[in-house]
This record gives sequence, structure tokens and C-alpha cells, in this order.
Amino acid sequence: MAAFTTRRSQLQWLALLAVAVVLPTVSLLWFMSRVIANERLVVRQKLTALYQDKLIDASAKTESLFAARLASLDKIKPAANPYALFRRLVLEENCQGVVVWDVDGSAVYPQLVDVAGSDTPTGSLLAEARQQEFARKQYAEAAQLYHQLSTDSDPRVAVTAIVGWSRCLSRLGRPEEAIDECQKAAFAVPPDREDAAWRLAVENARLLLLSLLKQAGPSPSHSEILHRTVNALGNDLYHPAGDRALLPADQNLFIAKKVLEALRNSNAAEDAKTRDKLEKLAAAEELSIAAAEKLRPLTGQFDGFFETDLDPKPVYGLRHRSPSSTLLVLLSGTGITPALSGYHDAFAGSESAYRILDAAGNFAAGTPQPEGKSFTTADLPAAFPGWKVELYFIGGDVFEKAANRQIAVYVWTGILVIVLILIAGGFATQAIGKQIRLNRMKNDFIATVSHELKTPLASMRLLVDTLLEGNVRDEAQAKEYLRLTVKENERLSRMIENFPTFSRMERNKMAFTIVDTKPAAIASDAIESVKTKFAAHNCHLAVDIADDLPEIQADHDAIVTVLVNLLDNACKYTTDDKRVSLRIFPDDGFVCFVVSDNGIGLARRHLRKIFDRFYQVDSSLARKAEGCGLGLSIVKFIVDAHKGKITVESKPGRGSAFTVRLPVGRKNGD
Repeated sequence: MAAFTTRRSQLQWLALLAVAVVLPTVSLLWFMSRVIANERLVVRQKLTALYQDKLIDASAKTESLFAARLASLDKIKPAANPYALFRRLVLEENCQGVVVWDVDGSAVYPQLVDVAGSDTPTGSLLAEARQQEFARKQYAEAAQLYHQLSTDSDPRVAVTAIVGWSRCLSRLGRPEEAIDECQKAAFAVPPDREDAAWRLAVENARLLLLSLLKQAGPSPSHSEILHRTVNALGNDLYHPAGDRALLPADQNLFIAKKVLEALRNSNAAEDAKTRDKLEKLAAAEELSIAAAEKLRPLTGQFDGFFETDLDPKPVYGLRHRSPSSTLLVLLSGTGITPALSGYHDAFAGSESAYRILDAAGNFAAGTPQPEGKSFTTADLPAAFPGWKVELYFIGGDVFEKAANRQIAVYVWTGILVIVLILIAGGFATQAIGKQIRLNRMKNDFIATVSHELKTPLASMRLLVDTLLEGNVRDEAQAKEYLRLTVKENERLSRMIENFPTFSRMERNKMAFTIVDTKPAAIASDAIESVKTKFAAHNCHLAVDIADDLPEIQADHDAIVTVLVNLLDNACKYTTDDKRVSLRIFPDDGFVCFVVSDNGIGLARRHLRKIFDRFYQVDSSLARKAEGCGLGLSIVKFIVDAHKGKITVESKPGRGSAFTVRLPVGRKNGD
């Protein structure tokens, strides 16, 4: 019952300790998980707030730029020749097109007027020449008729006739003559009152001249004519001078494409510069013509960018109504970048990158493919309806980095606290375990002492009572009883002497006086101590001490105790024919004390436990022998304190041999 109560008390202590360690640890882990989750949110909010000012500045600058653009559009007035405005918007302000309507919604630019239709009266000589050329394929007859008209008083008729004459000469296999005649029309002196029909006839002559030069093949003279023709055409295209456009937009675009074809294979630096400018103007005019056809002037959004379907690539339109006109400005993704430069200026040199998406989610400006996830999103000003700007941190997610740094502090602090809790729990467990072991040891000690003391006391009481009652046969029996009483008394004395030694050993307070000591003297004192007992038990002791033994570092009395305990055990655990031997010999810096016997021996399972306190071998002979299991534990303690080593070799029924190795003294060179 007592053992059960003790066991339950131990379990209660362990359960209490587990709760004291586990509960704070679990609580700390839960608290850390909450702190980590909140820390990420707090860091995100802090960093987002820091960049709100930048977003406000960028938005304000964008609104200012947009207002300035609208102010510049307010100054635009419709003109008969809109190419000055067109060239400025395309070449200087990076627009991709422009459409201008007057206050009534009539197109000012681009105007699509067909003046190329034939207005030649039926039955005229020019009509007859065209009939011979195109219907009857009579090129010689047509050439004669055109030749007659080449000097007509009407400049348009004369230029048209020269062009027809050149075509017929080319078809008659006379290319050089055709080129010479065509030059007269291509570079004709303008009349006093130039009209669109005459200008169109001259431009047709120049286009025909380009075709004739291409058919004739390259030559130095042809190259000079080619450059002269291209320059003349280029000067007339998108001509900003004068009070009206030289050509309607669609015809102007047609001629521009023909000029670009002529310049395509030219590697001259001047031609390349002209080609680049002309390509940009032609593309803008083509887009403007498409916009004029698809987008109405007075429908849709005003003063705000919207995406059009004029091109596979994003093209944005901006409608604006001024006091004198309505304008539609077209911008590509590249062209709209200057309008968004406020964001570039706000975030230049910072740790963040921005990306602007239009209302359809297409990339418009900033960094096309930023790393990580956006940490904030904001709407652009009202001029960009549905547009959004996303902010990203350069080089990864700064939110995560900042949060991770703070979280790392929490984690390491938590780990340190948990480790301290576990260490404290470990020390507490060790203390409780030690206390439990001490309690168990005390219980075992009390039970063992009670048992071991009971036997000699009971024997002495019985012997003394017998003597007092006079129940002895003779004096010899009385002496035998007295001898037995003395023996039990000596046994009891040895047991009592071991208890203080054990107590000091438990407190690790046994002090030893370690000096150079002679092994032979130790052996002599030990043999003297056990001589009487060995004689009483008829135990034969064989002693073999080597000559010239070195002195050892030891406490003389303590090592005598070791040998006495080993010799006493050897005598105790041998059978009727008791034979014990003590050998002492040097061995590589040590002196070995070997006590062997021919006793009951030990099984392998006992060899590692015999030096434990209160351990007794479970055999009938062992249980009959006196002792409480402290002798070998005291021996082990003394040998360890001397930095020595004790080993045992034993087999059941063949006896045991205990070997104590102690280091030699200092003066022996150790």
C-alpha cells in the first residue's frame, strides 16, 4: 500500500511538472502565431502609408500635365491647311493621329475629297487619246494625240497629256524618251493660279517617273533624277505652308506610301532620315483617316482617355471641345507615357516600381513585369477613367522582408523563452527525479537496514536469553554462544560503520588524503583485518605480491577499506572449500590489485549492477550472507575518487575476480 501511495505521489509530481512546462510553452506558441499574423498586417499598413504621399504627388502632377495639354488644345483653331498642326502633334508631341472637326461637326482634317475622277469632256481630243491607249491598246496613235495636247494652254491638260505620252513611249519600248518627257510634267512650272487638279496631275507625273526609273534600272543619271523626284514629292507631302493643304489626306497618304517604297532600298543617311520622318507621318495619317471614319465627333467621352479599336496594339483617344473646334488626339502606349510622367518622377530612385494598367487591364506605363506582388493599388485621376497604378517593391517583397525581420526577433525571443522553460523544466525534472530516487533510496535503505539489523539483533537476543536462562550443557557451549554473540556484534558493527560512509558518499563529501603509498603496506593491513574472519571460516588466502612495486597515489586507509571489502565478499560468497587469492603487480603506469575466489560466481546480467547501492545478487546463498548491498558501491566510489578503475570477471559456478587499477605515484615518473 505504501509503495502504491509513493508511486501515485511521484506520478502527481510528474503531471504537475508537465503542466508547468507544457502549458506556458503552448500558450507562448499560440501568442507568437497571433503576433506573427498581426505583424505582417502592421508592416503592410505602415509601408503603404509611407507611399501614399508619393501617389498623391504623382496624381497631382499628372492632373497638372493633363490640364496643360487641354490648355494647349484650346488654342487650336480650324485652318484650311491643318498640316502645320498635324506635323507638330505627330513629330513633336509624339501623337499617333489627330482628327479636327469644326463647331458644326464637319471634318477639317482629314478631308477625303476625290479629285482624281475623270472630268474630261466626252468627244474631246484628250478623251480620244485615252480611248486609244486604254481601250484599243493603240499606243502609237495615243502617243501622237498626247503629243499634240502637250502644249495645250490649259496647264492641267498639258501635264496630263505629257504623262500619257510618257506612258505610251514606255509601252512602245522607248524608256529613255519616256523618262525625259515625264520629267517635263513632274517638274512643270506651277501656273499663276494653282488648283488641286493641277497639283494632282503633277504628283501623278512624279509617281510615274519613279515607276519608269525603277523599270529602266539603276544608273548615275537615273539616281540623280530619282533623288530629285523623291525630294519634290517629300516637299509637297504634309506641307505646312500656304493657306490650304496641297492634297487631300487620302491622296496625300497614297503618294507618301509610294515615296516610302522608293526610299526603302536606299542606304543614304539623308534618305534614311527622310524615310523615318515620312513613315511616322504616314502611319499617323492612316490612323487619323480610320479614326475619322469610325469615331464620331460629338459622341463618347470628353476630356478623358479611352481605348480605341483602331489597331491591334492599344491606341488611346482623347476628345476635347474648344470654343472653335472639336479635336480627337490619338496616342499609343509610347505616346501616352509623357502624360504619365508624374508617376515616373515620383518613384524614380525609390525602392518601388510602378505599373499602370488601362481600363481594359493592358499595360500602359511603368515596369511591364515587376517582381513579386503589388503592395498597393490606386486609381488614376479622372482623366484616366478605370485606369489603375500598382506599386511593387524592387528586389522582392519588402513587406515580407520587413515583416520577416521583426518576426525573426519574435521567433528567436520565443525560442529563447521556450528553451529557458525547457531548461528550467529539465532542472526541475532532474531535481524531482533526484528527490524521487532519494525517497526510493531512503525507503530501500530503511527497509534494508531494518531487515539486516533485525537478523544479528535477533540472534544476539536469542543467545543472551539462552545464557541468562542457563539452558546450556556445559561451559564449552556457553563459550560458543558468547563467541557467536561476539560474531553477530562484529557483523552489526561493520554494518553500522558502512552507513556513515554511505551517507558521506551520497553527499560526495568524503575527503581523501592522497599521497604516495606503498601497495605492500596496504595489502598487509588489509590481510591483518580479515585474518581472524578467514581463520574462523576456514578460508585459505593465497597472497602474491610482486617485488619492487612502485608507490601509488592513494589514501592508505581508503584503499585498505577497498581490499577488506573485496576480500570479505570473496570469503562470504564462496562454498565450503573457500579459496581466495590476492595478487598485486605493476601494469603500464598502474598497480593492479586482483582479488579472486572460487565462489558462486555471477551471471552476466548481474555484472553491471553489482556496484549499484543496495543491490544484492538474487540467489539463495547471497540472501543467506550478511550485508545490505553497500560494500561494492563504496569500493567503486573510493576507486573512482582515486582516478582508478575496477573491473570484474565472473562466471556462474567458477568464481569471480575483481581487479582494481590505481595510478603509480609522482616520484615514479607518472
